[in-house]
Formats: sequence, structure tokens, C-alpha cells
Amino acid sequence: MKALLFVVCVASALASHAYIYPFNSNNVNELEGLNQKQIAQLIKYNIGLVEHISADQQKVFEQLIKTFGKGNILSPTDMNYLILIESEKLYQGQELKQQRITEGFSQSFKVMDKDPKSLLESLFGQQDDSLIKKAQKMYNQNNLGFKIYQNEDNLDINYLQWTITLYLGKNNEVYFYEPNKDKSYKVDSSLEKCVDNFFGTTFDYAPNEKKIYKYNTNEMIEITQDNEEQIIGFLKDVCAMNKLSTLFKKSNQPNMLSIINKSIAKLEKLMKESEIEMVYDMMRIAHKKLSKNLRNTFENEELFGLILVEEEKNPQLTTTKESAKVQRILMETRTRMLNQVTQTNSSGYVMNATTYQIYVWFGVFFVIVLIGIIYAMVTMDIQKDTLLYAKFLTTDQRA
Repeated sequence: MKALLFVVCVASALASHAYIYPFNSNNVNELEGLNQKQIAQLIKYNIGLVEHISADQQKVFEQLIKTFGKGNILSPTDMNYLILIESEKLYQGQELKQQRITEGFSQSFKVMDKDPKSLLESLFGQQDDSLIKKAQKMYNQNNLGFKIYQNEDNLDINYLQWTITLYLGKNNEVYFYEPNKDKSYKVDSSLEKCVDNFFGTTFDYAPNEKKIYKYNTNEMIEITQDNEEQIIGFLKDVCAMNKLSTLFKKSNQPNMLSIINKSIAKLEKLMKESEIEMVYDMMRIAHKKLSKNLRNTFENEELFGLILVEEEKNPQLTTTKESAKVQRILMETRTRMLNQVTQTNSSGYVMNATTYQIYVWFGVFFVIVLIGIIYAMVTMDIQKDTLLYAKFLTTDQRA
């Protein structure tokens, strides 16, 4: 009887903690039954913004959240992340290509239903029922850690308040820039180092040779004048995933990292089939490494991530005077920040304001003191020193 009771207790304990080992592939398919609106509801529900949904739908959401990594349904999660990929080929439902993106990835993946409104708009738009509006209202806009990564070449100005973008310095140094804060900071010494560290021993980006190699194979991507801009844009996205997945930290308030990838859609229009297959492989590894980096910071039961694919959409650039002004200021600021960085980096050292002030005022005071010393020496009154010119009597003279 005691043995039976022990077995029952152990089984109950294991069952109650089963969600600690998430990513059950048997339940991933359940996500396919949700449309864009329900996906948005699921994310809102997961961070504590409970929707007016039926009890049956709540149970579905709770099961999905447990499956994909959320441990405690009763309190807002400490971490969410969303990767939104624009890609015509992936969107068209070519399963083999979709698998090249998600194979080995531990979180959930879904091709979105066709909708004129993007998921980004559903989550971060200005309408009252959007995720960001509800979160701001519930948490009084205090310390919401919502961040959206956008490539600088594809900025959607409607989301600048939460945007982080990435740009390269004069010598390919990597910088993050937050337009809303007008803040720029260095995150790596070069794009090559940032990318190669993320890909490990699978791919090698060789900018001097204008090629990307896949180790232990003959596969490579040649970087030409026709595709260089698009490939660099893709590599910048990969580098951003690398750095953001290590810099994003826990918070007592809801926070979500959204990575918007528009570079794959551009490459699909330029590259040969074999080359785009390599791009899919690179993105798969990037997703896998991102998930691993985040799990090093956040425990599995606190991690909830989605990879979603939409058809290609153009950035939502409104035509109002205010948005045009914001866009102009953004471009001017970005140019100014880049010029400041490249000019200071040309000497191999970035001098901050405090150090500059110390150098300047030390030089001023040193010159003043030096002038004072020279003036005192020049105007000194020359007299015979009584000690040096004293006359002493010898012993014989004293006698």
C-alpha cells in the first residue's frame, strides 16, 4: 500500500511539473487552427491582458501557452518574443522551405492567413484594442519592455516609439540605435565577428572575399554588386538577433521582443534556388541560437516564442505632416549619429564628453601655471645671497 501511494505521489508530482519540459511537438499543430486575431489574443492573454473570450477558448490558450513554454498562467509572463518574417515563397506554403526555416527550432511556427492588416499593426497599432494600447493602459505606461527590431533600410515610422535598429560604422563596427531616445551605442567590433560568432562552425562570412561559405560543403553565396545591399541587410538582421537575444533581460513588467525580418523577401527575388536554400539554413540556425540564448537568461517555463510568416507588405508610411516630420528627423538624426561615430572612430578611440572636458581644462590650467612661472622668473629681483657671499675668517686670523 505504501509503495502504491509513493508511486501515485511521484506520478502526480511529475504530471504537475510536466510543463517545465515544453515544446511538445504533438501539440504544435494546434496553433495552425488560430487566425491572426486569435494569435494576437493569445499573446495578449499570455502577458496578463485577458481578453473577453469563452472559457473553452481560455483552456485552449492555456494549453498552448503551457505547450510553448509558459509556466504560470496566473501571473504575467516575464518574457515573450515574436519573429515576424515577410516571405512570398514561405507564405505560399512550400512545406520543404518552411521546414528549412523551422527544422530543429523548439518554439512554434505558423504561416499567417492573408490579411490586409499586418500582425504588427494588430499588436502595436494605434487602435484601442491593440496589444500595446491595452498594456499601456493597464500598466500606466510604466517600464513596459516592448521592443521592436527593424532594419534601418525598412523602418516603419509608425512604431518608432518601440524601435531598435542597427547600423554599421565606418569600419563595419556594429551599433544599435533607438530613435525614440536618440541613443546610439556600440555592440560589436565588426559585422563579420557578430555574424560568425552566431553561426559558429556552420557558416563563415568572409567580407574580404565577398563570399559566405558553408563549412564541410562546396556551397557558397557570392556577394556581388547586384545583391550586396540585400545580403548585408540580411546579415545585419542576423547580427541583431544575436545581440538582442543576449541583451534582453527579465522585467517585473510585461516585456516582449519582436524581430521584424523583411530581408528574406528581398533575397528571394535576387538569388538562385540553391543560394536561397542556404539563406533558409542560416535563418534556421539563427532562430535556434536565439532561442538558446534566451533560455540561458529565462527559464523554459517563462519563455514563450512565435515564428510567424506573412506575405510581403510595404512599410506603413502615412502621409500626414507629423509622420513626414518624424521621418525627416529620424533620417537627420541617424546621419548625424553615424557621422559622429565614424569621425571619432577614425583615430581608433571614441572620446566621451567628460574625458574631453578634463583634457581641455587641464591644458588651459597647465598653460596658465606655466605662464605664471615664466613671468615670476623673468621679474625676479636679482640680489647677492648673504649666505653664498659671506666672508669667513680662518683660524689663524681669529688668533
